[in-house]
Amino acid sequence: MSEESQPEIEAPDLEQLARLFSIPLEPAKALVRILIETLLSIEVTGMESIPPTGGAILVSNHTDYIDVLVQGSHCPRKIIYLGKAELFEPDRDIARFLFREGSPLNLPGFSLARPVIESALALYGQAQKAQLKEWGGHPIIRNYRGDGARAAVEYYQELEEYMVQLLKDGHLLSIFPEGTRTETGVMGPFKAMTAKLAIRAGVPVIPSGISGSWKMLTLDAFLTGRLFKQTIRYNVGQPIQPAEFPQGDEKRAAKELTTMLEKQVYALTQHSERRGHPRTRARTL
Repeated sequence: MSEESQPEIEAPDLEQLARLFSIPLEPAKALVRILIETLLSIEVTGMESIPPTGGAILVSNHTDYIDVLVQGSHCPRKIIYLGKAELFEPDRDIARFLFREGSPLNLPGFSLARPVIESALALYGQAQKAQLKEWGGHPIIRNYRGDGARAAVEYYQELEEYMVQLLKDGHLLSIFPEGTRTETGVMGPFKAMTAKLAIRAGVPVIPSGISGSWKMLTLDAFLTGRLFKQTIRYNVGQPIQPAEFPQGDEKRAAKELTTMLEKQVYALTQHSERRGHPRTRARTL
């Protein structure tokens, strides 16, 4: 075959190259589970309550980053997580730091090195993005404002439609209805978005509660030994089926369902058998 007739081979783009470094979900789950169960005291109950197939929302309180590791590594299904966009673009913050004003990397002598560093960072960013997506992560922009109020409304409407479609397509979606990790150790009030999504998609909601993990992944917890002594308990309750959802106006029904979820999740943070019991008093989780 002559040189002219040889087919042209295109160089792989960054996204394709990044996928080569991705670790498949199941081996990663197994490794994480072995690590956290070896290093920490973990008790998980009720995972058999999660439907083996079909769309559903897994709801939990949120106390620490470790919540996601415990939940994701023990769940028999792949979980879809909505994470802040910054987690999917770590290269941007690193580049901003490396090439900040006054950095020696901005000096003329480093002009040849800068493109190499930027390329390496871009590959790293794509690799992390590909990895998180492989494990079920989907980036969202928190507190999106765009060019104005209208743009923000449109963004969140599109995000809501996207999540509803994920559920209708049969995915298991994890949502922490407090909206953020607790700063006080006490479970905060739930936002109604989760209930609204479940009602719109017509899928069950699975309440779950985690305790013992507040500020677990901190230097203080490591130095004091609390990280290795305290037991983390994660309890999964019985699914609330669409037939059990409050009826009537969607807004009112979502509010009532949110109250039901808040009570059941709080009960599950106290004891694995306290499914459906009302919330008593706030306590540190």
